[in-house]
Formats: sequence, C-alpha cells, structure tokens
Amino acid sequence: MPRQPTKNRIAMHDVIGQPLTALPDTVDAILRRPEPLDEVEVQGIFHESSYILLRAEEALSVKDGQAFCALFKLFSEGFAHSDALFEEGIKTFVLHGALLETVHSIFRVVVEQRRLPLHSSGTTELIQVVSSLCDSEALKDKCGDLFMSDLAHLLARVYEDKDEAKRHFHVQRAVTTALINLVKGSKQNKLRLGSWKFVANCCMASVDVFFQLQCAELLFRVSRQRRSVLMELEDSLPQDILKKLSALPNDSTLLRRMIDLIQDLNSGNPEVLQFFLKQVDAADSMLTESTEAYFTPHYFTVMVTSSNADNITIPYKFIRSVTLGKDGRIIIKLEDFPVKLEALLSHTPGMDTVTLHLTVDRLRAFKQSAIRGWIVSELTVKKSNTSQQSEQPPAQTIPLTSVNHHSCHSISGSKRQTLDISRERADDRQPDLLTDVAILELPSVSHGDTLHKKARFEPLANLKTPGSFDLEKPILDMIDNISESASSEEARAIFAQLNRLIEAKMEVSHGEALSLLNKQMSFIQTKVDIARRRASESRNTWQQNMAAGVEKLEQFINDTQNMAVDGVFKLNEDLRQVKQSNQALNERIVFIEFELQRTLEESRAVELTEVHELQDMCKRDIEHQEFELDQQMINKQSSAISLMSYFHEPPLCDSA
Repeated sequence: MPRQPTKNRIAMHDVIGQPLTALPDTVDAILRRPEPLDEVEVQGIFHESSYILLRAEEALSVKDGQAFCALFKLFSEGFAHSDALFEEGIKTFVLHGALLETVHSIFRVVVEQRRLPLHSSGTTELIQVVSSLCDSEALKDKCGDLFMSDLAHLLARVYEDKDEAKRHFHVQRAVTTALINLVKGSKQNKLRLGSWKFVANCCMASVDVFFQLQCAELLFRVSRQRRSVLMELEDSLPQDILKKLSALPNDSTLLRRMIDLIQDLNSGNPEVLQFFLKQVDAADSMLTESTEAYFTPHYFTVMVTSSNADNITIPYKFIRSVTLGKDGRIIIKLEDFPVKLEALLSHTPGMDTVTLHLTVDRLRAFKQSAIRGWIVSELTVKKSNTSQQSEQPPAQTIPLTSVNHHSCHSISGSKRQTLDISRERADDRQPDLLTDVAILELPSVSHGDTLHKKARFEPLANLKTPGSFDLEKPILDMIDNISESASSEEARAIFAQLNRLIEAKMEVSHGEALSLLNKQMSFIQTKVDIARRRASESRNTWQQNMAAGVEKLEQFINDTQNMAVDGVFKLNEDLRQVKQSNQALNERIVFIEFELQRTLEESRAVELTEVHELQDMCKRDIEHQEFELDQQMINKQSSAISLMSYFHEPPLCDSA
C-alpha cells in the first residue's frame, strides 16, 4: 500500500523569528496559501505568544508598522480559526497572566505614545486582538480593568479630527466592538466608566452608519443596567433619538428598530445618502436581497442584516470603474477587494465586480447625487499619490465615451455621452492599459435574460477581448491630437469622426465577438447544467440521509422522553410510598410517646402509693418496736426495784 503523503507543517517559531523586513511577506504568504492553517499550526501560534509579543515590542521600537501588523495578524487568525482554538488561546492568556499585561503595555505605547499612526493597519490589528480577549468570559473583567478607559480615550481621540475620522472606519469600529464585548454580560464593566457621553458625541460626528449602529447597541446595553446614562446624553443626542433609544425593546425587532433609529439620525445629512437595494451580487454570487446601501464621501456600506448585523464596506479607492445600467444596476469593478469578499472575488476577468440592483427611479436619483463626484475625487487623490510615489508627472485629462452596450445586437446607431475622467495606469500588472473610473450607461435587461452572467461591462480602455471595443494606441494618439487641436466650433465634427473610427473598429470585430461569445456560453451552459444535475443529485442524497438521520433522532428522542416519563412516574410513586411510610412512622412514634407518657404517670402513681404504704408500715414497726422496748425497760426496772427491796430487808436472825 503506498504511503500517504504527509503535510509539511509550518514551524511558527521559525516564521516569527524572521527579520522584521521579511515578516509581512512571510505572514501574508502563510495566510493566503490555498490550505488554511490546521489545528496544530494554530496551537503553535499560541505556544509562541510570548515570542510574538517580544517581536512586536521590537517592531515598535523601530516603528516598523508592517511587521507589527503581521505579528498581530497571527493572533487574529488563531482566535478566528474555531471556537475550540479560541478557547485554547484564551486559556493561554489566563494561565500566563504576564501575556495580558504585555499586551496592555504594548497597547499603551501605541495609543498614548503614538508609536504607530492612528488609522494604520497595525493599530487596527492590535485593537482586534484586544477585542477578542475582551470577548472571553474568563478575561472579561480583567480586560475591563486594563483596557476600558484606554479604549474610551482612543475612541474620543479618533474624532478629535472629524475630517480624518470620516475618511476611515476600521479603528473606530474595532474599538466599539471591544467595548461591546466588555459590557456584554458584565455588570461590573457597565458601571466602570463614569460617563458614556463620548460615545454619543462620536456617533453624532460620524458618517459611518455601521459604526453608528454599534454606538446604538453599546448605549442600549449600558442603559439597561443604568437608566441614568441616557439622561446624561441630552446635550449630545436629539430628543427624539433619545426617546427611541430608551424605548428599544429587547426582542427580535431590536436590530430593525436600531437601523430605523440610525436612519432617522442621518435624515437630512448630505454626507450620508441612503439607497434601497433589491439585490447585491459579488461576481456571480448573490450576497443579499432587500437591503440598504449608504454612500458617504469616501466609502459606501451595504448592510447585510439577519439575526446579527453585518456589513460590506468598500472604499472608493478600491474602485476601478463604475457602470450604470438603465435597468437599475450599478456594476462596480474593483481593483482591491474587501476582506469579506476575498473568497468570492478574484482578478480573473469578470470576477472582480460587485453589482447593486436599484429601482430605475433610485438609479436616476443616484446619477443626480454627489456620489459621482465623491468617487472621482477619491480616485483623483489616489492617482495623485501614486504619481508622487512613482515620480511621474500628472496624467492628462481626456474625455471618455459612455457606451450603450447590447449583448447580441449592433450598436452602430446608439448614442454616446461624454464624461471627462482623468487618465491613469490600471495597475502594475497592466502598465499599458488606460484605466480610471468610467461611468457607463447600459440598456434595460429583463430579469429572465442571462446577460448578468454572460457579459462583463468594463471601462472602455480595459476591454481586450476580440469582441470588445478596444482603443489601441494609434487610435488613442489620434484622439489626443484631435482633442488638443479642437476648437469649440469644431467639437461636433471631431467627435463625429471619433465615433466613425470607433464604429468601424466595432463592426469589424463584432461578428468574431458574437461567435466566440456563443461558443463560450454554450460551453458554460453545459458546465452549469452538469453542475446543477450533480448538485441536485447530491442534494437529494443528502436530504434522504438527513431525513433518515432526523427520523432516528426523533425516535431516540421519543424513547428518551418515554423513559424519562416512566422514570418520573416511578420516582413519584416511590416518593408517595416513602411519604406514606413516613406518615405511618410518625403516627406510630406519637402513639408510643403517648403510651410512654401514660405508663410513666401510672408508674409514678404506683410508686407514690407504695412509698406511702412503706412509710405507714415502717411507722407501725417503729411504734411496735418502741412499745416493746418500753415494756422491756419497764420490766427490767421492776426487777431492779424488787431486788433492791430484798436487800434492804433485815435478816431474820437479827430480828430474833
């Protein structure tokens, strides 16, 4: 039998011992490999806790934020791996109290001495590890004593610069999560801070809807223990918000009511624009239905609400292009992916998009809102920073054309709208492509159409497939020359010439594109049918197995319940018999006590009678003895007198 291959496990001690400059890439490679860390490797992280903290202090001393972040990422990965390993990690910190003290000292160095930037990834990772420690029952009170006041001061410090706070969201969310973990299930921690006004102030200053939702949860939890907390917030929150906050119920409607409260709080705020979404897709996967999206000047948040609140937040700097469809879709192509979507998205063509489904009316409102300007402004700042880092001169601004794309029809007669967007490089992997945010308008597509899965709408300069509208370098140079030489009177003729050039290119490649598209779609449809059939068979088998298992479980539960009922009945019968026996025994004891009392009284009466008789008898005997003694004495006295009389008589001879 061939020997099974063994897994080459990662020695965490060797990883942590890497030079600080190599640590970020090493840890990133470990966490991004196809195979996740197994149980032994995660245990190795916790076994090396003291070494990790030692290297973290070393990274802080040289202000190496990337190495510091990588080290605490290991802790985060360990705590998030599974519930069992989370408890094992907490047990490590419980058994070795010095580890928690070391984390606290590192936290104070980062927060108070500001050895790392406030909104850096290293600060965020540190706070997330602290939040995990605060979520354990064994360490909750001790963490509250060590971290609670520091976390409160850190959150207040975040909003000292309100403009900077509006650009970021990770730190404040992590801090609030840690505070919620501390007060959850701990009366002592709820009373540890004298005032919670800083939470209300931060909530009012923020445009982050999810952070505001966290603040509402935090205040709700604290106010249930101490009702006076809400009275202290009268100067910080509007009265109607305070009334709704105090009226929040602790039932299944709590989350929905908190969301409604936050929506009322942001009503009329021009920096928080809310849009109802019919559906949200990531690549070809549906994320959620019937939810809300909130757009702010630097990022947008999609709420994913179920039993617990969750969200997907995408900064505008992650966006490569935005395409607007006339059917209400907003197709967002991403250059970087949020952590929560990394498993669904990839840089494979067509797999890097997030699609928001709006109604047509709301899409019209989206077009008229300030969101376009926010996205363009954010990408302009990103482009400027990239240009400064690469020491390249600023790129030239050129007009891009919005295209009405039909999946299976010629578009030679469609109208085009122009939008001035800055030219910039796509990324390091595609140095020759022209990319920026291109906001395109697409025709309506019925819900039954497969266009959503068949076609990927990319910015004009990114399309490189045979049937796409590719602007090659000679055409781009021609457009540049025309744009530079054009006057206001010649603009119409210039763009007409530009349209003819583009249409000529499209007509040549359109047939090839349709042929290739049909072939690929046939292949994809075949694969989809096979996958659906296999999935259906697997699902049916699983359902049958689960039904059999559930039936056995129900039978076992019924048998157990019957046994329990019989046992309870027998126990009740035994208890009844014992109770009856106890009652009879008590009655017998009472009867015996009564008999003993009666016998004792009779015995005492007999004893008294006998004592009296004995006394009488003794008295009679004494009197009789006295009488006899008196008689004897009398008799003896009479004899003595007679004798004396005899001796006192004169003799007969003398008388003669």
